[in-house]
Amino acid sequence: MKKITFFIMLISSVAFGQQGGLYSYQFLDLDFNARAMALGGDFIGVKDGDIDLAVANPSVISDDMHNHLSLNHFFYPSGINYGQFAYGRTFEKVGTFVGHLRYVAYGSFDRMDELGINQGTFTAGDYALGVGYGRDLNKYFSIGANMNFIFSHMETYTSFGMAADISSTFYHPEANLTVSLVAKNVGYQFKGYTTKNHEPLPIQVLAGVSYKFHHAPFRLSLVGTDLTNWDLTYNDPTLQPTIDQLTGDTIPVPKASFAQKVAYHTNFGLEIVPKSERFYFRLGFNFGRRNGLGVENRRGIGGFSTGFGIRLKKFAFNYGLSFYSVAGVSNSFGITTNINEWKKSKKKVQSTDN
Repeated sequence: MKKITFFIMLISSVAFGQQGGLYSYQFLDLDFNARAMALGGDFIGVKDGDIDLAVANPSVISDDMHNHLSLNHFFYPSGINYGQFAYGRTFEKVGTFVGHLRYVAYGSFDRMDELGINQGTFTAGDYALGVGYGRDLNKYFSIGANMNFIFSHMETYTSFGMAADISSTFYHPEANLTVSLVAKNVGYQFKGYTTKNHEPLPIQVLAGVSYKFHHAPFRLSLVGTDLTNWDLTYNDPTLQPTIDQLTGDTIPVPKASFAQKVAYHTNFGLEIVPKSERFYFRLGFNFGRRNGLGVENRRGIGGFSTGFGIRLKKFAFNYGLSFYSVAGVSNSFGITTNINEWKKSKKKVQSTDN
């Protein structure tokens, strides 16, 4: 069961963004924060001081993230877990940096020889340690970049690489409009899993736009994924044309329409943002995930996602629930705190004691 789940996780991370088996380090395409998962995945089109989004889109890094610390964790079946740590720090006359660690722990596996004899167990994991920097060019435009060091181990096989994420954002606060463009995973695998083997990275270009209504608590978002690869649909090579028994006409093999090919690149999100900005409710829909992972004739609510966020004085909590298919779901939890708030509380207590 664990091996099957491991395979499903690898496929789920790329089914709507890349073709499986063609790239290494495909875990980089996972959603590593609960807010993005709840909003359909690959959520990049908001600039509101959220440090979790800054890891996916470094051009939204701002000094509001100074001393912000966050943790996101995702639960998969059979003991597979993954998540992200992030910390922001502003340096005077230099700017704000966000460091992060993304990890995937696949758990423990049984090692079998060619005769099926158990030889013990082994583990597998993927890790990306990086730092991002962003700055404003003017009132509306900002740019940013991440540098990521990637390490992977599968049993006795290890690999090492580096990748960069480059992004730009247009943010108009009066119009409540945000537009972002991100090119991620641009890099090279320096050490492959086997000798003299260097596999390509899952380079991807994304574009995101969001708009919040001025007189209603709704923010709509649309993300275009994998914009450099047009046809993400799958055609079964074993299917053959059939003959209509009544008319004798040839029925061709079904192929994806132009609208379906466009839909495979789109993720939709709806975020309810009340005036108090204390509680957020989120809905998302990922067409590619629904059709790429859905069980034939039993899609159910596959491709949909939901979640919420709660903002308190010292903490912000996020929860995301994504329905991949009728076969399984993913739960994600995130918590963020501002260390400066704790320092203020400590000073206040000391002042009271005196």
